[in-house]
Amino acid sequence: MFERYTERARRVLFFARYEASHLGGSIIESEHLLLGILHEAQGLAGQILTGAKLRLEQARHVVGEATASEPKVATSVEMPLSERCKATLRKAADESTRLNSAHIGTEHLLLALLHETDSLSARILAASGMTLAAAEAAIANGMRPAVRLQPHIVLVQVTIRPELEDEFVEALLHNARESVRRDPGCLRFDVAQDKEQPARWVLYEVYDSPEAHAAHRQSAHFLAYDAVAARAVVDKSVARCAGRHVG
Repeated sequence: MFERYTERARRVLFFARYEASHLGGSIIESEHLLLGILHEAQGLAGQILTGAKLRLEQARHVVGEATASEPKVATSVEMPLSERCKATLRKAADESTRLNSAHIGTEHLLLALLHETDSLSARILAASGMTLAAAEAAIANGMRPAVRLQPHIVLVQVTIRPELEDEFVEALLHNARESVRRDPGCLRFDVAQDKEQPARWVLYEVYDSPEAHAAHRQSAHFLAYDAVAARAVVDKSVARCAGRHVG
């Protein structure tokens, strides 16, 4: 079913699953797809919603309030798509075909959501002022909005004490997950371990502005990680870069 999905569209589905499990319930709904699109802010649909001033934290708050009474589900538990969500994915495939696209991208998922009526995602989109016609126009124009992301990239390389690896990794992964989930301006947070030198780690962080990165460094999850890193890290380098769009 997902063979034609772009990498960004697949990431939307991953984040939809993540949001569903943390916000409650036992099924992935179309509103979780919307949150997934907002997570993938550099995708075409994410840029369209950024132009409409719709933010991940704002949408998550609305969804969270609607599902506050539902139990949390462990991320290891299998979580199916709701019938509405399945219909939305079928509509995304239809939109891709209509636009003569070889793939199914985030823009097709957004168009499919905008076809919905009487759903939580439809209400969130309507409240932002986003309409089907506006999204179609943005896609047709090659997405040249007044707001175009120029991400602030932070590349961190650290060498840690081997005896503190378990504690460091636990704190690092928690920080990465919570940053993507909770920090409004965090677009991406990847971590990697050097295969030849296991004590060396690389953090690749992308924010929508330097201010968003500064706010991240004041968050509870970063401060908890930083306290562990202060004991575990023996060498560190940080590079801050301005993102550039290619192609």
